[in-house]
Amino acid sequence: MMRFTCLFLLFILFSVNIALASGEETSGRPVRDVQQIILDHYVHFSTERVVFVDVNHQRMYVLSKNQILQDFQISTSKYGEGEVANSNKTPLGLHFVAKKIGENADMNTIFKSRSNTGKQAIPNDKRYEDKDLITTRIMWLEGGEERNSLGSASSLRRYIYIHGTPDEALLGKPASHGCVRMKNIDVFALYEFVDEGTPVIIWKDGYLIPDVIADLPDVSPKLSIKEQRKTEKRMKKEARGSTKL
Repeated sequence: MMRFTCLFLLFILFSVNIALASGEETSGRPVRDVQQIILDHYVHFSTERVVFVDVNHQRMYVLSKNQILQDFQISTSKYGEGEVANSNKTPLGLHFVAKKIGENADMNTIFKSRSNTGKQAIPNDKRYEDKDLITTRIMWLEGGEERNSLGSASSLRRYIYIHGTPDEALLGKPASHGCVRMKNIDVFALYEFVDEGTPVIIWKDGYLIPDVIADLPDVSPKLSIKEQRKTEKRMKKEARGSTKL
């Protein structure tokens, strides 16, 4: 019965929409803009299935061969965007679905540490409000660029997911703690549409500009007080020598 329900959802949610394919606007970014971003920056993925997360408009677009099949309301982080560990920010750029979790779990099932608790949340119930619960399905992401895949900046190590949420009323605006939240019925169907390895692009206008990319931890070496004093003395000595010239 669960499988039949899921296939029915796929038929409803991922049947090619004539209006979207023709380039008309969705409730977020114009369709042609999404398609052009793919062609300009991710042309290698323009012939396959891609999930495009639009931070500016808080929407997700699901594409196949650069044609948009469906779009959904989502929520990215209320703390902003970045790749710093423990920042609760949503990482930007190219990602891939590293692992799918939640096969055959019931709708609204609560997961803790990626394990099925056997409990279910009620969407928009005050008891579950702002608890950052993970429900229904999990698509665990890994970064596809140096900035979001290396060391502590790794999206996999930061536990960045696409997942369901009981806070469905908050979808459409930044509200998460770093992950990409979806309505439970939407993430239920999306889980069946994507495979492990499917590209996921988390996009924000202008993020390729260096000033935006620079949200990285400071890894420059720190000098001890003794070393700082030695450096200062050396610099003063060199300055005095240069004035004599």
